[in-house]
Amino acid sequence: MSQGEEVILRGLPISKGIGIGFPIFFASADDDIPEIAIPKKEIDKEIDRYRRALDQSRKDVENLQKMSLHEGPPEIVAILGTHLEMMQDPLLTSVIEERIREMQQNTESIFQHLIQEYKQRFSTLQDTYFQERVRDIVDVSRRILGHLRPLERVRMAEMPHNSIILTHELVPSETVEANASLVSAFVTAAGGITSHAAIIARAKGIPYVANVDIKLLKRIELHSIIVDGSQGMVIINPSRQTLKKYQEMKRLHLEGYKLLKSASHLKGETIDGYEVRIFANLENPKEIDLLLKNGANGIGLFRSEYLFLARKEFPSEEEQFVIYKRMVKSLRGRPLVIRVFDIGGDKKIDLLPENPDSKYFSAIGNELNPALGCRAIRFLLRFPNLLETQLRAILRASYYGEVHILIPMVSDLSELRQVREKVQIIREDLKKKGIKTAKEVPIGCMIEVPSSAIMCDALAEEADFLSIGTNDLVQYVLAADRSNPSTADLYFSTHPSILRLIRMVVASANRARKPVILCGECAADPAMIPILIGLGIREFSVAARHIPLVKHTIRKWRILEACRLAEGALEYPSAQELKQYLAAETAR
Repeated sequence: MSQGEEVILRGLPISKGIGIGFPIFFASADDDIPEIAIPKKEIDKEIDRYRRALDQSRKDVENLQKMSLHEGPPEIVAILGTHLEMMQDPLLTSVIEERIREMQQNTESIFQHLIQEYKQRFSTLQDTYFQERVRDIVDVSRRILGHLRPLERVRMAEMPHNSIILTHELVPSETVEANASLVSAFVTAAGGITSHAAIIARAKGIPYVANVDIKLLKRIELHSIIVDGSQGMVIINPSRQTLKKYQEMKRLHLEGYKLLKSASHLKGETIDGYEVRIFANLENPKEIDLLLKNGANGIGLFRSEYLFLARKEFPSEEEQFVIYKRMVKSLRGRPLVIRVFDIGGDKKIDLLPENPDSKYFSAIGNELNPALGCRAIRFLLRFPNLLETQLRAILRASYYGEVHILIPMVSDLSELRQVREKVQIIREDLKKKGIKTAKEVPIGCMIEVPSSAIMCDALAEEADFLSIGTNDLVQYVLAADRSNPSTADLYFSTHPSILRLIRMVVASANRARKPVILCGECAADPAMIPILIGLGIREFSVAARHIPLVKHTIRKWRILEACRLAEGALEYPSAQELKQYLAAETAR
């Protein structure tokens, strides 16, 4: 290819948006480390040097964690908590020091060799959980090596304006340091949709494309880059015409979002006045003000497990009660749907043996397939004390407003019955102690595994409401892991089987006269929203930042048009044909 010629590369879209800027190759501190012999009399000094680097790394992460408590989502706090735990692991303390004494070499080389051994050991395991642990190991090692080699350390927070970061792989603590006003986009060779770095990039609103050949980019004379995080495109050395086009797209995108937010106080109703209620998904209780400003009807899904993930210990009954009560009061009469802890499986985290809560995870062990393992309600029924503590806190908070209980990962009717029985026993116990609760606390089931979708008629008869979790439902029905780039092209929210299951769930809920709400990424997709309305969905729950877009999309349709669209969609036998049909019909 000619030097300076416009080149278009395609990768995996991770975080939406358009970034325009100048390329910066972000090299890690562990490149090309020499092996240097250390005289025996200098060994103690070398060990002290390593201890100082480790101590400074801990302080870095603690400071990032404090910053994230105020500015970032709880996922970031949980990730950084994992890193602090790892820095106390014998692998990074006594083992390194022993090897320095035995091998009498510089700390950097010994440290790098040991980390490589650890990476190779876990990289052979084809498991998302262990792959994420490897990324955490790489992240922690980079930080420590950065302090061992301070003159070669480059920080993400020190990037110049309009930087497009090019690197092999992003690690969480580097990503959390990135300033969205300075970093325009990320481009990496490796990375998945559900990686920790991806979560942080989306939380910061930084466009991100993965699976791009970074080595190829190093061989090209780079002047400027455009990153289209929505389409997964990286445009190298764009022409003046291309640059002008994307600058306009970016301007329109920003102006459009401001305009959408300005109309967020309006109802989510169709042209002919058919109202659809829009609720918010929430992980951080501190973000309630944001969802109310964006016009949410309430909280349709509070992911309560982040109370645990953020602090790495299960909160007590009193701690949970205080949080839930504060949330209910902040909502001022709007409903709060609390999903009981969706813990286990891929939401299992590393805890030191002395942590009292580590017993729950050590009892399960390392599962070969965590997504199909002991998670959510299966986990809670195995450890009923955790479930009962949470239910007591929820019931106590219900006295102060409208609270619903949502059960995740339901695969059998017996799970709903067991939870309902526990709620009744706890309610009676609280009553005996003079503790007031709401007269009625609705209990709902998440429809996110094939068995619950197929048996939704039976669940609808006994549950007070149903909540369709499309993210997991699509994954389980199509047997396509959306975090795996090799199966990303098989993950279709618009697959005919998914639409038929949604229709089945809605029909069963209607017959039983029970409400049904849909949670998941497809509820914020403008191409999917009208078809979901046409299938009978009248309540959506989405991330707070998507509420203005969802309302805007609903207000462009008539209910009869949406129903015709849904009827037409159900006639298509393949996902690709259906996708093309929807693209053509919803282009408005």
